[in-house]
Amino acid sequence: MHTVLIADHLEGSGRTLLEQHPNINLLGPFSDPADFAAALTAADALIIRSDVQIDASLLNSAPQLKVIGRAGARLNNVDLDAVTAKGIMVCHVPDAHIEAVAEHTLAMLLAAARHIPQAFQQLQTDGIWDRHGTLGFELRGRTLGIIGYGRIGKRVAQLAASFGMTLLAYDATATQPETTADVTIVPLDELLQRSDVISLHVSVTAETKYIINATTLAKMRSTAWLINCSHAELIDEDALLAALNEQRIAGAALDTLIEEPPSPHHPLVQHPLAMVTPHLNQNTIEAHEHTSITVAQQILDALDGRDFNNFVNLPFTAETAYKHYQPYLVLAEKLGRLQGHLANPARIRKVEIEVQGEGLEKLVRPIAVALLKGMLRPANGVAITYANAPMIAHAQGIQMQQTLGLRVVDYPNLISCRVHWDGGSQTLAGVLFAGDQVRLVQYGDIRIDARPEGNILFLENHDRPGIIGEVGTILGSHRVNIAGWRYGRNAEGDRSVSFINLDSHCPQAALNEVKALDSVIDIRYLRLH
Repeated sequence: MHTVLIADHLEGSGRTLLEQHPNINLLGPFSDPADFAAALTAADALIIRSDVQIDASLLNSAPQLKVIGRAGARLNNVDLDAVTAKGIMVCHVPDAHIEAVAEHTLAMLLAAARHIPQAFQQLQTDGIWDRHGTLGFELRGRTLGIIGYGRIGKRVAQLAASFGMTLLAYDATATQPETTADVTIVPLDELLQRSDVISLHVSVTAETKYIINATTLAKMRSTAWLINCSHAELIDEDALLAALNEQRIAGAALDTLIEEPPSPHHPLVQHPLAMVTPHLNQNTIEAHEHTSITVAQQILDALDGRDFNNFVNLPFTAETAYKHYQPYLVLAEKLGRLQGHLANPARIRKVEIEVQGEGLEKLVRPIAVALLKGMLRPANGVAITYANAPMIAHAQGIQMQQTLGLRVVDYPNLISCRVHWDGGSQTLAGVLFAGDQVRLVQYGDIRIDARPEGNILFLENHDRPGIIGEVGTILGSHRVNIAGWRYGRNAEGDRSVSFINLDSHCPQAALNEVKALDSVIDIRYLRLH
């Protein structure tokens, strides 16, 4: 059973999905902070919105927490460094509100263009039917400037194109002006000077905070409208208020303000050239339902290890379905676990990997993280996960490097790994047989075909007649059954290695007897589960 907490609220099908799952104990939302704090101690997963701040203090109260799901796109209330250090996975729903925000942007644009709020208020409040005194403008032929040409900006452009608008976009990632479909990418100054309407769709960063300020407002047309259905921090509200008071722009349509909820006397709320809505950009039935189902499914997939889509602190991307490359992560993790057992991970200073095979070049980063996850050992009670393995490796001074020339065997879809420590190194390589069967095919410069799983007796010895019989006799005398024996050597009479799969635990007395044999160089008992 997994305990899942809903900190704020979760509507509709997502909650139902969790409630009906046989292995989920669902708790929350919580009206009493004390109840929430008490439930955290046994929580495996936590679903939040924007009200709960995820920081080190909260994480210290949640020792079993494995995954945090943000029911929304923004992660500004999550301390990702603190979460990742604990090995906790974080998912969100980055595309949850694209359609809702884009449509609300067009709704604000249309309402501003035709003065709909003012006309309705005049009729409702004052009974004035001012049909001829309210004169708007058509969107066709007007120029819309989109600041931030990401997923939402592109959807806004698609909707605006259907009205026959000329489309400009500014995006900081564009290295030079270019034309994309019906949208022309231009520098910011050109967009400000040419646009009849400017709409904001960028994230808040040090570079974009107050991107609309006294300087940029001065470059806009006096007939231009400003629309913000994104983040309040993109606009210097004092500078905007001054521009509206001096009628240096035509107006502003704002769905968000720095102070929320604002005072009824907020100057922008009361301004005749401003139109303000109470942060409605994401509020649609469809957006809430999509968010609810998506975050719930992501929590279930993560807890069951099925998929890790939209996890921000994991090395996986949506380019390749997780189920297709998951066997390679298992292979990498088992290679890493072998390296950790055969070479003391506390001594490892450098890890090199080589990936050989069609399509695997795109998986170098997740393969490297899986290898580290298998190789490293838990420290200070913190489990090693895909999330924190790179951070812990860095803290331990382990360098990670992609290289060539490690393999001495030739297989398709081969993963090779060499670890270095002061005065030595060790190379392992593995492949997948029949799609998902892990095989170790190289130890140092020796070819082998071993199954790195279960109880394993690793043996390094001088190759001479009788060694297999001697070891087998000792194990048999201690009632240890051999499930498989994989033997590899460089040449007759040279050094050889064995990976012996056992059906049960191997007692220390048996290990001592094998170790005492004249031909034995090294012996290790490994438990790989």
